[in-house]
Amino acid sequence: MDLKGIRAFCSVAEGGGFSRAAAALGIAQSVLSRQVAALEGELGGRLFHRTGRGVQPTELGRGLLPRAKALLAEAELLAAQARGESGSPTGTVDLGVVPGWAHPLVTTLIQQLQAEYPRVKLRVHEAYSGQIEGWVGNGHVEVALFNRYRRSAVRGAEIVAHSNMMLVGPKGHPLLQGKDVPFRVLASVALCGPVRPNALTSVMIELAQRQGIELNWVLEGSASATIREAVARCGLCTVFPQPYVEREMGAAFSYARIVKPAIEQTTWLAVGTQRPATLAVRTVARLVRQILAAR
Repeated sequence: MDLKGIRAFCSVAEGGGFSRAAAALGIAQSVLSRQVAALEGELGGRLFHRTGRGVQPTELGRGLLPRAKALLAEAELLAAQARGESGSPTGTVDLGVVPGWAHPLVTTLIQQLQAEYPRVKLRVHEAYSGQIEGWVGNGHVEVALFNRYRRSAVRGAEIVAHSNMMLVGPKGHPLLQGKDVPFRVLASVALCGPVRPNALTSVMIELAQRQGIELNWVLEGSASATIREAVARCGLCTVFPQPYVEREMGAAFSYARIVKPAIEQTTWLAVGTQRPATLAVRTVARLVRQILAAR
């Protein structure tokens, strides 16, 4: 089986289209198409089906992708060892990260990689925690940073941060004048938050049921920027972790720590087990750990 075909397949799957993958690999699209077609011929089935926005892996393609990426990683490691670079990390690492930690974590991480480990390349996949956990489980990402809101351990992961959850509203909101706000207050405001199912939303709904109150969800958004704009321009309130609020929102909003009961966000770092962790993967995980510890 030709590694060029496997690399072509992975690139198309990651980029969502043949033209983007060809540009990333620096080859003609016709060449890329032939490589994928040859691999499909060897496997006896189609790897992609076309959509209105590009291509998506078929069931065969989805099942093959984690093993194909593992094979490429092993090939990169073998090549590095042959060049005498086994002591220096090299290769591409897929990092999954939740929006609240993406900035400035990613830029800081890239700066350190460029300065200390220039042969390590980074692919960043940003999503909410549930999807990130799924990705690290199926091998789509190799290093994952995600959040939990319940007191339970995550097998194979380590805690790297604890954060208080804050009720955030537009500047001058009358219910956000103090440092703390009881959870019951959330029943009296119009809320926006992540698209469900979502771990934080589930915890909030459960707490509301225990206290005999009902939460008024006006908007669900798939991006933090959308939620932030809704708070700033539409008078809605939301719940964000304290580090994100202080870093990204600051004086332009009003906010207070939720108490009675408090909601704590626990951030976990996990390294995928679908394939052996390369030196590059271990290096990225270590740097992420150090960056969060110094925040």
